[in-house]
Amino acid sequence: MVGYRTPWYQSGCLIVYGCLLCSIFGGCAWFQTRSQQELPMVERPYVAILPIGIEVEITKLSEVKSVEEDLSLEDEAQQVADALQQIRREARRLLQSRLAAGQRFRLVSDEQVAAAVTTLELKPGVVPTTDQLADLRAQLSADLVIVGHILDYGKIRWQYWVPGLVVSMLTETLIVGAVTGFNPAFMAATAGSELLTDVPFWWGGAYVAGWAFRPVRVEASAFDPLDGAVVWSETEAAVYLWGRLKEVPEGERKKKEVQLGLNLKKAMEAIGDSLLNADLTISALRIRRLPNQPIVAF
Repeated sequence: MVGYRTPWYQSGCLIVYGCLLCSIFGGCAWFQTRSQQELPMVERPYVAILPIGIEVEITKLSEVKSVEEDLSLEDEAQQVADALQQIRREARRLLQSRLAAGQRFRLVSDEQVAAAVTTLELKPGVVPTTDQLADLRAQLSADLVIVGHILDYGKIRWQYWVPGLVVSMLTETLIVGAVTGFNPAFMAATAGSELLTDVPFWWGGAYVAGWAFRPVRVEASAFDPLDGAVVWSETEAAVYLWGRLKEVPEGERKKKEVQLGLNLKKAMEAIGDSLLNADLTISALRIRRLPNQPIVAF
């Protein structure tokens, strides 16, 4: 078939499927934060950002990094653990940096948070109990506690990529059917080819003609440690990238870890922007804590 699996075809798939994923995820990191006036220091809540978790299961180093050499099972397991730790730390650092730049919060120091997390035996990405939130407030003087986790990183759950695969298979099979008079042999061969070649494409991402499809999806919530209520929550996704890759040295652009890192940065900055725009000030928190006041989610 002429043009089948050409770079232009695959680039088109990246764009179409990226839009499909954004609609499924409920929104992607497209926009910048709105302009904010500088908030007086007395109105800035103290925020404790807990270690970020990773929900998606990653067992192979090649899922998060370009690998050029064979590794033993032991070496790969160790490098996967190290890579995931680095990703979690980078996600937290990116969120801290975005919030610090917004000048609307005061951040509890890493040392204080780490000590409290160790004392309370908190797990990355796991929501603390009401009692643990109260302890965090007591130990850290935190007005807000942020819990975040990475839902998808490079590989995504089958519920999201299967619809794209089905649409792709159905479209090409019908096109071939129309051309061949709906010859069942040709149609079956086309469907089989789609299944064999597209599953790796949708499942593991791709880099074609300067376009990268490396989906990253992150979720974060802010808790009022006084009563354990969720006062803010957001999910952001960064699916594909092109222009941002041009800012990277040409020799680095094809590396999976670079592509994923850029989308992680985009998603975490969007999470930070959402929190900065939530109008969570000391006064707002005091109002929601008044007796007989309904729980308000900003």
